[in-house]
Amino acid sequence: MEPRELRLAVARLENEKRRLLRKEFLQLDIPLGQGQPRLLECLLRTGPRTQRELGEECGIDVSTLSRSVDRLVEAGFVTRTQDPACRRCQKIALTESGRLAAERVAARFKKLDARFRAALSEEEARQLLEYLNRLYQSLQNPAWEDSE
Repeated sequence: MEPRELRLAVARLENEKRRLLRKEFLQLDIPLGQGQPRLLECLLRTGPRTQRELGEECGIDVSTLSRSVDRLVEAGFVTRTQDPACRRCQKIALTESGRLAAERVAARFKKLDARFRAALSEEEARQLLEYLNRLYQSLQNPAWEDSE
């Protein structure tokens, strides 16, 4: 196997997933890019969250998250309110139109999850998840960045 094959396979999978979802989200008038659909689905599943909690839950860095939330606020899907537990924190919550959009997003994600699962047995899915988590952890190793 060529060293780059694994990287390219992961990129192809991500690109195809984005292509399928982009088409569906455009039909639903859901904002695209920067993880907005993922943020909507997360808020539907977890309820109001601080930006930090939301970023951690969705795997989105703070600067990207701020822009994404701005776009969702502009679209009328979420609100930002002062977190009573922390003066410096804001809670992000779905509006009614955001809840409806998030339900549509969650349904699309469920369809995609089913397509992924149809291609693999339960054991294969567990193994793939383990391998993907291992790859992720290898990229998180700070020593790797210094090895160049």
